[in-house]
Amino acid sequence: MNEEAKFKFLTDIKRLLGPGGFITECENGKEMIEAFSIDWRRRFFGKPLVVCLPSTVKEVSNLVCLISKNKGLSIVPQGGNTGLAGGGTPDTTSNQVVISLKKLDSIKDFDIENKTITVEAGCTLSQIQSTVSKQDLDFALDFSSRDKATIGGVLATNGGGLAVLKHGMAKDLCLGLEVVLPSGKIWNGLRTLRKDNSGYHLKDLFVGSEGTLGIITAASLKLINRVQKKHTFVLSASDVASALKIFSFLSKKTHENVTAFEFIEPKAVEIVRRHFPERIPPFINFSREPTICLVEIPEFFEKDKRFYEKQIAELKEAGLCDEYFICDESMTNEIWILRESITYASAKDGHQVKNDISLPISKTVDFIRDVKNELAKIYPDSEIINFGHIGDGNLHFNFSPFFYRKFTNLSSRHEANNSFIMEHEIFVRKIINDAVMLYGGSITAEHGIGRLRKSENYRLKDKVEIELMQKIKNVLDPKNTFNPDVLL
Repeated sequence: MNEEAKFKFLTDIKRLLGPGGFITECENGKEMIEAFSIDWRRRFFGKPLVVCLPSTVKEVSNLVCLISKNKGLSIVPQGGNTGLAGGGTPDTTSNQVVISLKKLDSIKDFDIENKTITVEAGCTLSQIQSTVSKQDLDFALDFSSRDKATIGGVLATNGGGLAVLKHGMAKDLCLGLEVVLPSGKIWNGLRTLRKDNSGYHLKDLFVGSEGTLGIITAASLKLINRVQKKHTFVLSASDVASALKIFSFLSKKTHENVTAFEFIEPKAVEIVRRHFPERIPPFINFSREPTICLVEIPEFFEKDKRFYEKQIAELKEAGLCDEYFICDESMTNEIWILRESITYASAKDGHQVKNDISLPISKTVDFIRDVKNELAKIYPDSEIINFGHIGDGNLHFNFSPFFYRKFTNLSSRHEANNSFIMEHEIFVRKIINDAVMLYGGSITAEHGIGRLRKSENYRLKDKVEIELMQKIKNVLDPKNTFNPDVLL
């Protein structure tokens, strides 16, 4: 785009959105536009032509029409910019327009009796949770970036999180969508029905499409009754194999009523202890370094607590766990803070080869053993920071060169980390992903493909599946205007 065309385009943007409706580096400064140009991990850096902040779905539609008329421009939809795969980050060409949905943040409808809420895409998870909690209802989807993550971005990546085990992924909690298509047309599918068998389930095309097929501008969501009491137990297991046996035991005993089952291997605790020692609960003082199991089970009747405590005691008697704690409210908060701090501690340590993988539960132990052994032979100083939602087979299996042993200076360590990752990431990721496929898994469970896993997805995914996805993309977005650097 030449300077004359660029000036005309930005003039049209100003006319369409008005003051405060857009951001450019020239008018607003580098720091302000960087908030929309760099991903949360600071792994991908972009340089958008302009960041647009529409406040209505009609403005989004008009923006899409305007951008599509300007040859060479493409669109990057963005929610809270908390993604972990670079799917919402523009490239460095200055030919991309970021459309941020942050200003579309109103509650459109709240049907208490139907247990549904319809919200605009810019509403955050915490905003939705806070709204529905006043009526003793809950939106089950939850994870640590809840204060910034917007529902549009969560649906675009089919987010998971801490309650998937009981309530499912984002797609399972979404009843309907409003979407602006690449043509600029608005599809209003904001239905709040549990059953609708009147044709293709179009919403399922857009959930998980990472902004490549359309821009989600609103969603109708399924709510659940708020659980008044939950019991949290912290157990120490000798290894992941024992953790899986604990999960199997409790699932059976509670009739699949476990709402969360997290595991944290010792190296993941160690990295939090190194950067946030105050976030290690004082009761995490096990006699040896265990795999920690964090279990959450709801109470519906007063007798439930006694029953759960009896089952936990049986686990210890059977030798499946070494020690356990029955958490009060304060202890529960502390252990969840530890769990949610692992990602933040890892960021402080330096770049890692991040892996958000999914495996059949029955294959998890073999995968962890085999891949750890293979990587240790090649990189003897490296370590795996392994934690996640083991009940649904989702591991955050992150490779770290662990340069903290060699560099006490943080800046020097980060520089060494970055150089190492730049040189070895493709090879390390290939080892891990090949094993994932060998064991019948997926290279991403909940974070999406984005830019981070695009080449590996293309390498490993069934070619017929890729072809079908590409055909859908070509029909809906023939000009490849929407997020062209992502997914396919």
